[in-house]
Amino acid sequence: MALSPKPNLQLVYVSDIERSTAFYKTIFDAEPIFASPRYVAFSAGGEALFGIWTGGASPDVNAPRFSEIGIMLPTGKDVQSLFEVWRQNPDINITREPYTEVFGLTFLAEDPDGHVIRVCPLD
Repeated sequence: MALSPKPNLQLVYVSDIERSTAFYKTIFDAEPIFASPRYVAFSAGGEALFGIWTGGASPDVNAPRFSEIGIMLPTGKDVQSLFEVWRQNPDINITREPYTEVFGLTFLAEDPDGHVIRVCPLD
């Protein structure tokens, strides 16, 4: 039987695993499903995982970064609702308030390492 690989892990490099774990616990409203001193994983639904990683024994500031981390919600109304919750939290940096893009209502935030987080409706 041939394997049919599918992307099931989004991994981002972070400089402070504890700070980033706390941040992602807040925005995902979930506990990690795995945690170690340098790698922490959250369920992304089904078989998919979202992981944060220091890149080794010490964080590598030159490690490549994703341009965006996507969180897709069922509707534009859900996007607006989450924006209203997040903007009340001083630990979440909103970098662009809701606006309409070709795929619908969207807004941007960033994590403690500057990774862009886009919230938008499902495609």
